[in-house]
Amino acid sequence: MCQRTVPAPFLTKTYQLVDDPCSDDVISWNESGTTFVVWKTAEFAKDLLPNYFKHNNFSSFVRQLNTYVSSFISVDYFACLFLSD
Repeated sequence: MCQRTVPAPFLTKTYQLVDDPCSDDVISWNESGTTFVVWKTAEFAKDLLPNYFKHNNFSSFVRQLNTYVSSFISVDYFACLFLSD
């Protein structure tokens, strides 16, 4: 019997957050869907994070993401690019 693993809640919530087309001006997938970009970190932290997590701290979100994702590249202060494997 094949046992299926369930993604961690953090990953599920992050996927839902990025995948919501209503927030594309703040956070969105790249054209190929392999990365996502946080375009407006202040709005992301203030308006979106509290809807999915128990905090509004962008640094905490990045720290948590780094435990799951192998590459993190800061493009500049306002746009952060996260690469997936």
